Amino acid sequence: MASGTLRKAHWLVTLLFCAAVMWVGAEPAHAVPGNLILQVPDWNQPSNYGVGGYPGWCGPTAGGNLMGYWEDVMGCAGLTDQQAFSMSPPYPNTPGTWQQGLYHDGMIEMGWHMNTGNWQNQGPPPNFPPNAGGTSTANILPGLLGYAQASWTDDSYGPNPGTGIVKTAYPNATGYTDNVNQVPAAQMWANYTGEIDAGRPVQCTFDHWVDTTQPLQTVQLDGFPQETIEQYPWDMSVDPHCVVGVGYIDMTAGFQGLGAADEYFVCQDGWGTTGQYVAVPLDSLWEQNDYVTDVPEPATLALLALAGTALMRRRRRDAEA
Repeated sequence: MASGTLRKAHWLVTLLFCAAVMWVGAEPAHAVPGNLILQVPDWNQPSNYGVGGYPGWCGPTAGGNLMGYWEDVMGCAGLTDQQAFSMSPPYPNTPGTWQQGLYHDGMIEMGWHMNTGNWQNQGPPPNFPPNAGGTSTANILPGLLGYAQASWTDDSYGPNPGTGIVKTAYPNATGYTDNVNQVPAAQMWANYTGEIDAGRPVQCTFDHWVDTTQPLQTVQLDGFPQETIEQYPWDMSVDPHCVVGVGYIDMTAGFQGLGAADEYFVCQDGWGTTGQYVAVPLDSLWEQNDYVTDVPEPATLALLALAGTALMRRRRRDAEA
């Protein structure tokens, strides 16, 4: 009797074990861990403003999208003047936001502050727009901070002279740079992930960019099941490229080293040939990160109230890590 009971118990345990193995095998694998900032503007590099194209305008484009996040999400009202130059194409129908202003005005004016295409040294009078050239990595952070700290009134618009929209100065904006020749990769990765975790996008520069004609696969960050991230191989034939870093993937806790296929930047690349998010491996093609760490409230301007509004980002849940 006892022996029969033990046999039944053995078979029951075996059956339950097999069922558990089958259930685990059927469960989809968890997505890789990381973090992602949502609601960062994703306007692409301007291609034509009535005077040709904007080749090499990736630096100002990344900077414009980064500043758009500080204005619309972080509440820095007036950080752009929300107007387009007269040569710009028609406004999108989104008045009072970065979609109305930064896509046109800010991205072009950012190019002036970054001296893209040696714009500041052209002329007299300076060509508008420069319509060519790239951005020196040494000019990226000074350009970002110079744009944030500048103010002007655009009198080209409005019913009467002097009634143009005002671009507000944020004179205490701060930031710093990590350059491959100055900062160890492990320290840069700690800085970069710390900024993303704090909800601050980063302008990232790489020696080349990805080959968007050859998609490899897509991944999903743990806790972001709706966000598909594309992966491509490097295209070693293209020039250096600036993008907005909005997240990261870190499949194994701790820094694994360059080329370990473990850490990835998640970027918005300013091109229309990719989806919103692109995974870029941390390897020797990383060149520089430029961080805007704070855009403090100017004494004369009350910032937009953010009370009761959570920052528009979501992190993976610690319990799922």
